[in-house]
Amino acid sequence: MAKSNMLSTQSQLLMRNIEHFEVGKWAFVNPTEATIFDQVNNGNLVGLHQFYTEYEACKQVSTKTHVFSAAFSLEDDEEAFDGAVIYMPKSKQQLAMLIDNLSAMMKPQSTLIIVGENKAGIKSVPKLLEKVGEQVNKIDSAKHCGLYAVTVTKQLKNFDINNYSVTKNYEINEQNISVFSLPGVFGHKQLDPGTNLLLKQLNSLKIKNKKPHIYDFACGTGVIGCYMAKQLEASEILLSMSDVSALAIYCSQESAKLNNVDANIIASNGFAELNKKVDMIVSNPPFHTGIKNDYSVTENFINSAYSHSNQYASITVVANKFLPYPDMLEKTYKSFSELASTPQYRVYHAKKHSK
Repeated sequence: MAKSNMLSTQSQLLMRNIEHFEVGKWAFVNPTEATIFDQVNNGNLVGLHQFYTEYEACKQVSTKTHVFSAAFSLEDDEEAFDGAVIYMPKSKQQLAMLIDNLSAMMKPQSTLIIVGENKAGIKSVPKLLEKVGEQVNKIDSAKHCGLYAVTVTKQLKNFDINNYSVTKNYEINEQNISVFSLPGVFGHKQLDPGTNLLLKQLNSLKIKNKKPHIYDFACGTGVIGCYMAKQLEASEILLSMSDVSALAIYCSQESAKLNNVDANIIASNGFAELNKKVDMIVSNPPFHTGIKNDYSVTENFINSAYSHSNQYASITVVANKFLPYPDMLEKTYKSFSELASTPQYRVYHAKKHSK
């Protein structure tokens, strides 16, 4: 059993109130670490995950049932939940969507709990919980985290994730792109200015290999991959897109359908699930884990990009001006160029040269 001090502050707060979760069928939604499942003495505990990294970690160390999906549902003969705990995401719109989703899977008079950090906005949660129950209670608070609960009395009968979506049309370099987005996915409802700057540089890039394999890493809504496929003609390329977010995977799949794009869209941590080397990498890579700045994801990706790409392959990324990507590219590729810049963003390009 893992020590409680190895848990996140949110999970530590849950463990102070462990008696709530030891009886009945409970769901833990988007837990921040796998070890939480070893702490609760309940064989009827289920992990519901929208993030692939945590899902994979839980599958490896936990004997509990774990599900990875953009939206969750019950089979016809499956028992509804007596309770659920949602770890508060960065997006309040995503949390509202999760609350609706879980309420549709719970028994009448069941308990829905939200745990999160103060700086993530946990104190605003009661207003969201009032949608599914009249009485919201603050159970506990410690280490700059809060724990709120509601008895579910106003369940959503049928949950459809598409009801929360927004579809936008953009014209980039005279190319029309339709983009499907959901709350919690980068680029929801709008084309990020950094992504827009990146896309405007892509029509001038040349690819040496025939039928090149293009990789849109951290694909989000899928706008970059879909643009590349339409700009270069999908029949002439092999397109792969990946993200660790199940919501992003769903959005990219829907965006690909809207644009009649054929793509290999997968959940993957970097190159882990990609079994073929690439010729061009295009990305607006993440620099957050939850609400915290975290450069390690992109650093690991850039470090491994070189060995997972073919000869003469290129990598093109956009980044906020303050991010240390030039040093990462210089270290791995030995040289790079700056394709475009604004007061806030930079577009960097590097190439793998022959041995």
